[in-house]
Amino acid sequence: MYRSPINREFLQTLSQRDNWQSALKLAAHAGLLLLTGWLFTTLTQSLNARLLAALPVLLFHGMVYTFLGYAGLGHELKHGTVFSSPWLNKALYRLVSFLTWNNPVYFDHSHSHHHKHTLHTGVDFEVNPAPYPLLERWWAFALFDWAAFQRATTIVWDNACNRVKGPFGEATFPPASAARQALVRTARYTVAGHALLLALFAATGFWQGLFLLTLAPFCCTLPNRMLAKLQHSGLASNHSDYRANSRTLLLPRFWSWLYWNMNYHIEHHMYPAVPYCKLPALRAAIEHDLPPGPHTVQAHLHTLRTPQATA
Repeated sequence: MYRSPINREFLQTLSQRDNWQSALKLAAHAGLLLLTGWLFTTLTQSLNARLLAALPVLLFHGMVYTFLGYAGLGHELKHGTVFSSPWLNKALYRLVSFLTWNNPVYFDHSHSHHHKHTLHTGVDFEVNPAPYPLLERWWAFALFDWAAFQRATTIVWDNACNRVKGPFGEATFPPASAARQALVRTARYTVAGHALLLALFAATGFWQGLFLLTLAPFCCTLPNRMLAKLQHSGLASNHSDYRANSRTLLLPRFWSWLYWNMNYHIEHHMYPAVPYCKLPALRAAIEHDLPPGPHTVQAHLHTLRTPQATA
């Protein structure tokens, strides 16, 4: 795969992890969730619950929460580029995977294929090039993503019951293999953990926890899903140049911060060892060899529409 040339010593400098910056970033992201969680709880715990005010708070909480997943923090933790300590990256990676109903064992395998064979037919099963009514059903994704909830819970339950579906899963996790055992074991931990949380919420009367933790990954998913889809939507398949099969989006600072700089997606695919916080500097160094910008979200909204909608 083609990578824009860069000075090796400078690349090594860019690849250094920044523990303090990452700790502050993680604390800010978690702190924002704690703030919205506290505010939602405060607005709904009294008899005179202010539900009309609580709903937008919950939706904002869910939107921020979705960026803990694999289109955000979880993705960077999988690459081990957040902290210099491998065990800390791995522990947090497993934690956010649990919180967002994802299986890190599956993602470890699928994401490696995605990076090595980006948008290659029959190899990269992580990106679905099929049209999806993201904008045509924006109201559903802006409220509660029922389809994603149903899919995530079905997959984790199937895996927990030692069922693995789909061509990639069947080929990568054959019965009795160590990978299959790890996948099933992790899914069972996820089911048991969320069941324990539900029992805890019921025992304590903290019903808000159902929305703030269990269902949060599926509330107001539109921004996260839109950005994740634009990483590769409408680009060239079976191409050996990351500039042709990946897309960088220049976002306002808040969205780039919330997205853990994954909008610098061409740069990330070229040099995945560069931490999220150094991706803007990487872009500045190789920008002369990249597609001309700015690549804004507005410029690519047409790739998120189904053919029926644009016909």
